Amino acid sequence: MNKDKLLRAYPTRRIQPVDGMTVTAAVWEEAHDYHRLRQRFHALLQHGPGIITGLEVIASDPPDATVYILPGIAMDPEGETIVLTEAITYDLGKGQGTLCLRLSHGESAPQAVKGRDEYNLFYIQSEFGVEARAPSAPGQPGAGVELARIRRQSRDAPVQNAADRDHPGVNEIDLRFRHEIGVTPPAQALIGVGYLGGAPSARYGRGVTALAQAIRRSGFCQVWVDDGIPLTTQLEPYTLIYLVGLGPFQLSVDEMKRLYTFVQEGGTLLLESSRRETLTGEPPAAAAFKELLESLGFSVTALPDDHRLLTTPYFFAAPPAGFDPHEPVAIQIGEGVLVSNGDYGELWGGGRRGGTPTRAEIQAAHEWGANFLAYALERRKPK
Repeated sequence: MNKDKLLRAYPTRRIQPVDGMTVTAAVWEEAHDYHRLRQRFHALLQHGPGIITGLEVIASDPPDATVYILPGIAMDPEGETIVLTEAITYDLGKGQGTLCLRLSHGESAPQAVKGRDEYNLFYIQSEFGVEARAPSAPGQPGAGVELARIRRQSRDAPVQNAADRDHPGVNEIDLRFRHEIGVTPPAQALIGVGYLGGAPSARYGRGVTALAQAIRRSGFCQVWVDDGIPLTTQLEPYTLIYLVGLGPFQLSVDEMKRLYTFVQEGGTLLLESSRRETLTGEPPAAAAFKELLESLGFSVTALPDDHRLLTTPYFFAAPPAGFDPHEPVAIQIGEGVLVSNGDYGELWGGGRRGGTPTRAEIQAAHEWGANFLAYALERRKPK
């Protein structure tokens, strides 16, 4: 609905009830239409048309000409709410070329309800329609709400889920043009900071707390920090456990079992050794961390150039400089384990070898910390 049409259709008067007035079907309809229209306009003007929640489109398995539309809610360009209470199947048939899958609103004709004839009641049922057609021209919104696009190469080509959602290919479901209007609450996370080989250090507590504050301000995640956690406590509530090696250490069997279970159940460990007292070479805790990983049966390898840790939510060509700007940062990664020699815990709180870090260096370190947390959150998602 364009702006001029929208303004002309806005209800500017309503029926004032008075004692003794005759309430006909027309009067009843007009009175309720006022409220229905106001509700539609509020939804449309406040949020706009689009997908409120759900309505994911996925391919059939094995792939064929059908796709599944999962349950969800959308609002169309007229402000009408469309609800799918259960998954439906849509058959593209022999359609080919660029097909735009759109969901539209509809209503049934008034129908009497069986068993309630004595009340002379009729109901109008909300309905929906699904259609695959050519996309609208740029800047010209089409009817209904777009759910997906498919560039179908031939009339018999099977449709598949996109291998890369950002770059869907031919015969793959393209979800890039969906307009999401639903309010998604930010994820919640809890970081536990543990110290090995030394007493808890306030520097790291301040650093991880500063990181959490920066992440909360960004709106990416509501994250909080427990500093100085013992590894003999319940570790399940934590999304990420940041272990700081202050010196050589050795864990008890119980502590190792708890860490192993934490990772196996979807938790993530971030391991860093303090570099403050080490000018060259590996700090004392590095060897202890290696032994710990071997004892737990966790293997780590160098971070691949195309790993999501470098791209989500912030893009990095390489890990940013750490506590020592002259020491190359190396990140090793395994399933649920991150090993860093950057000593970012110091930098997150404003510490840096040889001076004070710049605002840009601290910001880069905070964004890199957000990527650590994003990796941990992804692992915590139900499979």
